[in-house]
Parts: sequence; C-alpha cells; structure tokens
Amino acid sequence: MHVAEKKKGKFQHSSFLAGGATTAAGRLVAHDGVLEAIWPYNGHYHPTEENFMEFISFLEEHHVDLTNGK
Repeated sequence: MHVAEKKKGKFQHSSFLAGGATTAAGRLVAHDGVLEAIWPYNGHYHPTEENFMEFISFLEEHHVDLTNGK
C-alpha cells in the first residue's frame, strides 16, 4: 500500500507505479494514524466498485480500524 500527500506538479498518485497497473486507487483522510474517510474517486486509474471492495477487504485483513471511517 502506498500513501502520500498529493503535491501538484511534483508528486501524483500515479508517481508510485509510473502509471502502471494497480489493484485499487482512491483518496483517504487520516489524522494521527486514524483513518477518517476513504473513497474510490480517482481520475487516472478509474477503479471499479469491486476494486474498492477488495481494498476494504485488504484493510480489514490487516486489522485497520474502519469504525470511524466514512
């Protein structure tokens, strides 16, 4: 899993994989290690609902607390 702050003109979400294939993509908000929101919006990769649900399953399997997430 790769997460970084978007820096317009310097670092984009596609920079991680140089535009290559990925299982899921989107946006998230976290503060002090607590996941507050997550959604599959992404203009480059166009993730499907199935991709998003696979990602949610990945988070659950890795014991990420989703109770406060929107």
